[in-house]
Amino acid sequence: MKNILIYGASGHAKMVIDIIKKNKSHNIMGFIDCYKPLGSQISGYKIVGRLEHLKQLSQDLNIDGIIIAIGDNYTRQKIANNVSKELPSIKFVSVIHPTATLAEDITIDEGSVIMAKAVVNSAAKVGKHCIINTASTLGHDSVMEDFSSLASGVTIAGNVKIGRCSSICLSAIVIQNIVIGKNTIVGAGSLVLKSIGDLKTAFGRPIHTIKDRKEDCKYLG
Repeated sequence: MKNILIYGASGHAKMVIDIIKKNKSHNIMGFIDCYKPLGSQISGYKIVGRLEHLKQLSQDLNIDGIIIAIGDNYTRQKIANNVSKELPSIKFVSVIHPTATLAEDITIDEGSVIMAKAVVNSAAKVGKHCIINTASTLGHDSVMEDFSSLASGVTIAGNVKIGRCSSICLSAIVIQNIVIGKNTIVGAGSLVLKSIGDLKTAFGRPIHTIKDRKEDCKYLG
């Protein structure tokens, strides 16, 4: 098995660890985290360094790859860029829960996480560093651009495009042939019947309120 590091020691990281353990696919050598104390443990694995230690750790621990376990899309994008600058040769690992249902003709790019009981239907495309959370469905021919995410229980119909760094929150529904712009948030429980532009926060069942937002505004927590 290949040795990997996990960047980020949060609740999302615990779910990533669970997938890796169930798959018996990689050796977890520890966490990279910029906030928690070095040497402290999460789910039995130590925080072994910060971003600036990555190059040395990759040599000392014979690291083959890294997965960024950060739920916030904007932050995950920022970290991925920083990791690539610090260690351009690093490979980003994707992990897929064994209970996920995947069509044969889909594509899943590097660094993405597919959680338990998620469904990715025919001809769908999942970009880099995306998250498809527990029991979410991505419809046929739909596209998730890089760093986008579906929260638990989301339903995405066919031929939907979700823009870069956009998030569809808990149990929201998006009907067919919709375009969600970049850096846009669809609120929990919302029903999307019309396309939504870039840098928006939209919510309602159906959507009745759309507000402007900045790309780095927090939406999790």
